[in-house]
Amino acid sequence: MRDVYDFAKFFIKNGADSMPNTYDGNMKLQKLLVLADLASIAEFGEPLFEDQVLAFKNGCVVEKIRLRYKNDYIGFKRDSDVYQPDFSEKEYGILKLITDIFGNATARELSEINHTFNFWKVAFQNGTDETGYHNKNLSVVNMMTQTEDINRMREIISAYKEAASDVTASEMIN
Repeated sequence: MRDVYDFAKFFIKNGADSMPNTYDGNMKLQKLLVLADLASIAEFGEPLFEDQVLAFKNGCVVEKIRLRYKNDYIGFKRDSDVYQPDFSEKEYGILKLITDIFGNATARELSEINHTFNFWKVAFQNGTDETGYHNKNLSVVNMMTQTEDINRMREIISAYKEAASDVTASEMIN
């Protein structure tokens, strides 16, 4: 299984973070990575990467990617620009699918979507005590156990594929 850095570099190289070197750019990258991981589980029964996903206030985060983007964006961008991906057909298919479905959404919209998933709710509650203190070590996300979320992603993917294959969904002018 690949390191999450490979997928993050792909998204950055292709401009999927939309607002580079900003808080929102980092947030959007995080949400795309998490959605790609969930899509891989929905489509193939296995995560895209093994790196831990944590539940934060604004949604799920892969901490090492969040910190690298925040603390060394210039280096991360440089590494991404020269990155030559050698993804499998399955991996590339998932990345393209997520980019097509969610790539035009803002960071805030993706955060709102992320908050609708049970895997985020459960992990965020586990990591937050009664005083409101958030312990990220207790907020590890486990998508594999959230059948409802996996099925929802399957429905999203299915609806997208159906719409993409429906030739009557668009109209030619001139």
